[in-house]
Amino acid sequence: MTLANKITTGRIIMVPMIVIGLLEKNTVWVYALLGLCMMTDFLDGLMARRRGERTKLGAFLDPMADKLLLISIFMTLAYLGKIPMWIFVVVFSRDLLIVLGWTVIYILTESAAIEPRPLGKATTAFQMMTALACILAAPTPAAKPLLWAMILLTVASTIDYIIVGEKKLGAWN
Repeated sequence: MTLANKITTGRIIMVPMIVIGLLEKNTVWVYALLGLCMMTDFLDGLMARRRGERTKLGAFLDPMADKLLLISIFMTLAYLGKIPMWIFVVVFSRDLLIVLGWTVIYILTESAAIEPRPLGKATTAFQMMTALACILAAPTPAAKPLLWAMILLTVASTIDYIIVGEKKLGAWN
């Protein structure tokens, strides 16, 4: 396993610890782990590029680690009443559609190529910043614009991935 994949796997392992920290209201623990996850999200890609170790496993694990982290955090924040449940549903629905769409494309075309979209990367960054702001319990006036920007990006990214998926399936037909 490459160093980048080990870093990504470490990020996946931190997810349950972050959720437990949120549930136990251990904010120092959550801040530290979430900060480490955000840093390793950048670091694993950098390591893979610099060391020439891009792998199919890494191309799959990295976005899955992000999805697992963000879905878990938003689900926990909704459970704790820090965000409305519908916000979790928006985040979860996007990721579910992406994973289901990728699965359908893979089954029909036998192509496992995962291509991150610029809007998807921006959405992930905004989701991470929003999650951090919600965990920090940022004042409502400061958090609301970030929350709405994240929601709009999430919806726009969902539409973007659907359009790209339709084109891939249309070209295959």
